[in-house]
Amino acid sequence: MNIKLYGGFYKKSENDEFRISIPEGTFEWVLLHFYSPMVITLGERRIETQANACILYRPGTPQDYYGRFGKFENDYIRFRTPSWDRNFYKDFNLPVDEVFYVRDSDIIKTEMQNITWLLTDKSANHDYELTNNAIKCLKKLQAARIFPDQKTQRESEQLFRLEQLRDEIRHNPEKWTVHAMSENFFLTRSHFSVLYKKCFGVSPAQDLKFFLNEKAIALLLTSEKTIAQIAEILNYKECENFIRAFKKMNDISPLQFRKTRN
Repeated sequence: MNIKLYGGFYKKSENDEFRISIPEGTFEWVLLHFYSPMVITLGERRIETQANACILYRPGTPQDYYGRFGKFENDYIRFRTPSWDRNFYKDFNLPVDEVFYVRDSDIIKTEMQNITWLLTDKSANHDYELTNNAIKCLKKLQAARIFPDQKTQRESEQLFRLEQLRDEIRHNPEKWTVHAMSENFFLTRSHFSVLYKKCFGVSPAQDLKFFLNEKAIALLLTSEKTIAQIAEILNYKECENFIRAFKKMNDISPLQFRKTRN
């Protein structure tokens, strides 16, 4: 995972008058873990938190917070990800621009101490270790996250699994069928299809066709493989079935598509 750390601190103390107010947000992602109760403004909402509240700010999200009782302590890291990886946080099943809680304040202690030390040590390049520690920190927050009730936890974990599955299908659509997807979730095909559409707004069959079409287009544009070879790669039993499916999606045959693009 490509995370570039730009700052961090373990148990940073702030005085009674301290308040963060960044209306335009920052260029980096910012992860905060508060040891003290806080007042955090998110849009029109003013949230009074308890201890061990966390928030992961997306780049550009306005930041506004201060201690409920004056002084406060917090851990933080600031990092960037590639522009194409805006949804990296889904790998950790963490909410974005929302307050969430973790069980105790010691869960990320080692990682935050290491990050703080590595950032102050200028004698060597520590980019690899910093990235490693940041990922460990995010994983530990995921494992220690508190949910308000079992139903919310179950739904969050279910969505996390669905997003992971969808990512696998996007990269290797030829290896999947709707039946295989539903078996992966130990659900009937109809139950799985309803759940999938509720989460993503499209049926798994529609998604599978879309991802197969994306891969077909990529192969037509970037390889010299024949239409028959591409059909075989995409797991079509007959080349004609592939041609028919492609034409239905793009209003043009794969051969004509390749010719027009070349």
